[in-house]
Amino acid sequence: MTWVAGVDGCPGGWVAVFGPRDGRPDPIRARVLPSLAAICDAPEAPAIVAVDIPIGLPDRVGPGGRTAEVLVRALLGPRRASVFPTSARSVVYAPDYTAAIA
Repeated sequence: MTWVAGVDGCPGGWVAVFGPRDGRPDPIRARVLPSLAAICDAPEAPAIVAVDIPIGLPDRVGPGGRTAEVLVRALLGPRRASVFPTSARSVVYAPDYTAAIA
């Protein structure tokens, strides 16, 4: 069986949900692993690892977030709140909250 994994960062490292690549709902396995390497080295040896994390930070973010975020929210309808906006680089690296919201 060929496996895929969906992963997201969490306090213990990465939460990974493994499932068959063909989309069958069973078996599904979930666990917390300490690193992305540990996910790749898991017994399922996923062929695809989908990481839920923005790659890179934009210098500027317009109303509603990045263009990709705005477009996908329109497609998701009632699930649109599951798309979190990516912060601009200046916000992420701000020394404190006051500077971040300036």
